Amino acid sequence: MEKQQIPNWAIHRRLYEWVLGFAKTPIAPVALFIIAFIEAFIPFVPPDALLIPMCLEKKSKSLLFAVIAIVGSVAGAMIGFFVIASFIANGAEWVFGAEIIECIVDEFDKRGNTYVFVAALTPVPFFALTIAAGVAKLNFGMFLGACLIGRSLRYGIEAGIVWWIGDAAKTFLEKWFNLITIVVCVVAVIGWVLMKWM
Repeated sequence: MEKQQIPNWAIHRRLYEWVLGFAKTPIAPVALFIIAFIEAFIPFVPPDALLIPMCLEKKSKSLLFAVIAIVGSVAGAMIGFFVIASFIANGAEWVFGAEIIECIVDEFDKRGNTYVFVAALTPVPFFALTIAAGVAKLNFGMFLGACLIGRSLRYGIEAGIVWWIGDAAKTFLEKWFNLITIVVCVVAVIGWVLMKWM
């Protein structure tokens, strides 16, 4: 069956296909690191798009590929937190007003680590939360912990599913993975809240 042609205007789809093209190449691990790094501080193709086919291609290296994605993503989150946030913070008060910025900072003081964890684990745009955390000056230790745990769960679960069920994993992940991560996230947040109450 002939492959459907991608319209010229569908830049997002072309970018996605370009990323997939790295999956079977020798530079795939480098590409995975770079994509995970970039996606953590600007809108880009999620690393999952490359991680899953790489794990399918070489199941025995699934754990290694997951670690590469985790390290790249957390390193990129540092850029969002320190560098991009500093640029935005300089003009944010002028654009949005002091009251809105104060509300954001206050909200992140209370629940910022939860927001970052949710973004690190689920389909919520990760870059937006890494930058917002930096603007709000979230405690760095809490930020780093939320990034590490959330990204490790996300990419670790993906790689583990591929290693476990093989070729059927791609269809399973495309259909159910976002729901799985949301459920895991809700359970984790509820557990954390219950622990605080006990």
